Amino acid sequence: MILRSETSKKLKKIVKELKYVKHCYGCEGITNKENPYHHPSIELTQKCNLCCLFCYSKLKKVRRGIYGNLEEAEAVTISQYGEPLLDIEGVKKAIQIGKEYNLRVDLQTNGLLLNEKILDEFEKLELDLVMISLPAYYRYKEICGKDYLKKVLENIKLCNERFHTIIRTIYIPGVNENDLLEIAKLNVDEIMVHHLIVYDKKIIDILNIDKEKLGSLKHLLLMVDEMRKLNNKTNITIKGCLLYNIRDMDSFLLENIKYDIFSEVPDIKREWKPL
Repeated sequence: MILRSETSKKLKKIVKELKYVKHCYGCEGITNKENPYHHPSIELTQKCNLCCLFCYSKLKKVRRGIYGNLEEAEAVTISQYGEPLLDIEGVKKAIQIGKEYNLRVDLQTNGLLLNEKILDEFEKLELDLVMISLPAYYRYKEICGKDYLKKVLENIKLCNERFHTIIRTIYIPGVNENDLLEIAKLNVDEIMVHHLIVYDKKIIDILNIDKEKLGSLKHLLLMVDEMRKLNNKTNITIKGCLLYNIRDMDSFLLENIKYDIFSEVPDIKREWKPL
């Protein structure tokens, strides 16, 4: 007989209350557990003006172009690798292509290069939503490599005035809990908290990550719950494919299961064609 603890019951309640972020709608990750593909994406560059410790963008060669069949999609993402705003004309072209196929167009960026002029142009092109990566607050420079937090926060505010804005952050156990509690207070539409995936084991010691909590679904969910208590106007949740896979999970498993945090650099499964 398995005895459910109060924690396991709490975790089940948390999962039941979590909602998908807008970005996840139309993605196979919330409909297919076997072999889901992410949204089609338009990749522009692998260059970046930050150097986040956990990033995989420069660890595998990715060709500039369109990945996936836009005719069968509901949405397209710009982009999964690099900082797309380093190629602003490419971003504008990518938005236009997405709109030609009547798709929802989601821009993924670190937010550093956003400004009113660029946002004006994106608004005219009918960009749908902007996802801004913000993995830290107090430890921003340490984790992202450069001290641009103030500028990024200003740009998040600008963006949220015009677009559906999602902050994409990451839970690094023992490292950025206080950062996440500050991020939770920001005025945006949604905050999506990712679990940590490690591509280089050295960062565990560099950041002094809590090895006991590393890969713990329980601690990820409890962290998200603490964030939600600070802001009931923002949809604060986990990434959609993870939520989909744990929606019907037994409460005992929610408390005790650990995911594999070590991974090879991901490949884009979808077929490529030039931009």
